[in-house]
Amino acid sequence: MKPTAKDIGVGVLAGLAAALLSVGVITQSTLAMALLLFSPLPIFVAALGWGTAAGFIAALSMAIAVSVLAAPTAALIVVLITALPAAAAAYFTGLARPADEIGGPKDVYVWYPLADTLLRLALIVGASFIVIGVMIGFGEDLAGELAKSLGQQLAASNPELASNADVAQSMAEFVVRVLPALQPAVWMMVIVANLYLALRLTAASGKLRRPKDDWPRALRMPRPALVIFAVACAACFLPGGVGYAATAIAGALGAGFMMAGFAMLHARTRGAPWRPVALWFAYLAVMLFAFVLFLFLLAGLFDTSRNAPVSKAANTTPPSNDN
Repeated sequence: MKPTAKDIGVGVLAGLAAALLSVGVITQSTLAMALLLFSPLPIFVAALGWGTAAGFIAALSMAIAVSVLAAPTAALIVVLITALPAAAAAYFTGLARPADEIGGPKDVYVWYPLADTLLRLALIVGASFIVIGVMIGFGEDLAGELAKSLGQQLAASNPELASNADVAQSMAEFVVRVLPALQPAVWMMVIVANLYLALRLTAASGKLRRPKDDWPRALRMPRPALVIFAVACAACFLPGGVGYAATAIAGALGAGFMMAGFAMLHARTRGAPWRPVALWFAYLAVMLFAFVLFLFLLAGLFDTSRNAPVSKAANTTPPSNDN
């Protein structure tokens, strides 16, 4: 179905809003960095509330606006890390088909599983950061230069490390090695958080057609993700660009499993009188000790291997015509 004038108008306005939230990062202020985290939200709202066409128009408008306000290279990066993942995730979230096509009852629609959306979003985010790495020439040479520069900065800022240059250099090399995994992982969680917020906002406004998902039970990775994650983790040890590319994929998928671990905690403590204490303790532990995130990653992997995620949402409301 061709987009209407209203869809185009909503998409353009959403794209401009997303662009403004993104380009402020040029100032490198704390507020601008915080606004950047919400840059996918207008695209999600446009797509979920007014249809996929509005979402892709918003993504295109965002790219054009950023290229005008900043530079074409910045526009390409924005498209890769914000516009494309948001538009794609909104597209999958808005997919539905009649249940009678798969042997179900009539006048009921089965919506695309949240777990499958999470897997595809992780692959898109990982691939986006791989393309950005190719653009900036991130490889052994650049990684070595970054590690050397970071090692010098660590030695200059810490008197104890200044007397032991080898330790500082080893720490810097470790940071540079995990950086290709850390960036996709963090941005993956940002995208999913914006998707959740957009679903709540459009549902509150009455524009959302998709039925409410039970996120604590539905936010899981599908079992095929286990194989992809294992292959990516093994390939991380390969030298050169292949290893860095695999690290990016592993980081994005790892964030998905980590969020699944948190969702499992929310689901398993549901109805328990000690639930608030358990949740507060878990999130406080994550803030104080980063290694706790690894425990949630293991929990997500374990839960995915044992249980199939709640993957179907159905209701009698048909999806929008352009989804």
